[in-house]
Amino acid sequence: MSGTNPVFLVRKAKKSSGQKDAVLWCSDDFEAANATLDYLLIKSGAKLKDYFKAVATNFPVVNELPPEGELSLTFCDYYQLAKDNMTWTQIPGVTLPSSEAAAAARQHIVDGVDTETGEVLEDHTENFGNESNSPAQATAPAPELTVVATMPLRHRVLAQYIGEGEYLYHVDASQKKEILRLEMDTDNSYVQNLLLAAENVEAFKKAIEHDIHKIVNAVKKVFPVDGKTPELATVIQFLKTWFETEHIDRGLLVKEWAKGNRVSAIQRTESGANAGGGNKT
Repeated sequence: MSGTNPVFLVRKAKKSSGQKDAVLWCSDDFEAANATLDYLLIKSGAKLKDYFKAVATNFPVVNELPPEGELSLTFCDYYQLAKDNMTWTQIPGVTLPSSEAAAAARQHIVDGVDTETGEVLEDHTENFGNESNSPAQATAPAPELTVVATMPLRHRVLAQYIGEGEYLYHVDASQKKEILRLEMDTDNSYVQNLLLAAENVEAFKKAIEHDIHKIVNAVKKVFPVDGKTPELATVIQFLKTWFETEHIDRGLLVKEWAKGNRVSAIQRTESGANAGGGNKT
């Protein structure tokens, strides 16, 4: 993790989903923390469509705080956001697990001695039940994650390609294997044309990760993966046109191209309104 202040995120589950609210905190910026939360949710088998977008809240100082960088689906069983939607408060009438565990431990501990075993103990009851102190978690190997932005251009493109519409901030070992497999699959003309096109468009090579995510998904909308493989020149043409188009018009551009209209620009009236269609090439 970086040296930035910790950010605490919550993704509330939609009532119709039957899922639990998810929280995560880490010492990173919002974008990185959000990407980590999404990744861990997906890895747990959850679907992001079952949740509202993540929001940052005030940092709670409580015993039930999950370990840094770990997804928690139980935190919201004990705490809820106050009316300001920023401050966490204990849910009225709910007994905290740390309180139950500490109370049970104190029943047979007298003057630092366990009366059941005779063992002399240090005073750890205030942390009893805090999962972050468990030996299993202390020795559990951290997942091997690679930040996408540090990877070569081809791998950055493929990382967003395998994301199935979700922005990937980092990838794990299995995802890296899939990226390498796709890169080496010369029979996959769709992927090979996408990679070659990206390397032949200057704006693409200079693009930030979010733009790479957007353009890769735009390509998949315009040229469906399960459809006819587009010619390399056509993909290059679309990439150049997309980067030359104003951000506000890129959605319209994708819709036009998806309909088969190979427009080079989105036309607007003098007032700035969309005139419909564009200049065909």
